[in-house]
Amino acid sequence: MTHSKALDHSDAPGSASSQLIQGCLYCTGQCNALLTLLSEQSYVQCSPGSSSIGAHVRHILDRYLCFFAGIPGGIVDYDARARDKSIETNLAAAQFAVVSVSRRIEGQELLTSLNKSIRVREAVYLRGASVEVDSSVERELMGLISHSIHHLAIIALVAKSFGYQLDQDFGKAPSTILFERGAD
Repeated sequence: MTHSKALDHSDAPGSASSQLIQGCLYCTGQCNALLTLLSEQSYVQCSPGSSSIGAHVRHILDRYLCFFAGIPGGIVDYDARARDKSIETNLAAAQFAVVSVSRRIEGQELLTSLNKSIRVREAVYLRGASVEVDSSVERELMGLISHSIHHLAIIALVAKSFGYQLDQDFGKAPSTILFERGAD
């Protein structure tokens, strides 16, 4: 089922929920577009002072996977990341994982979970236990977008250091893009 068909049944295009889903898809779309440009070597190579592009892509996907794993039980645990090395070190595995996450973003499970209250758990300080707070599916989608953009910006720096030319908006926050276009 595509997102546009699902929206006809549960959410109006342009609504906050629709924009959040589109924002997530924009981020995974940037990952997918980048992965089609990269060589296997560039994907796993570390630039000086930074992690590999693969490590950043894997980290972005880990957050989405924790989110989806937590929705059914109402508790998202961002510390329960799989940290799957195959996604970090294998370009084809990463491409498959990005497409899989994108499909879940478009899927009915997420659409039926919108407006749901959830709990979120994560370590936020190295000398304390994980913190658990109230949240919502929409708030977490917003957080996933911001988190993804942050890592996409780092990925852009690494990719450019390897000589790749990226779209001028790659890794930029939507508010920055709008500001630069004079629409803010």
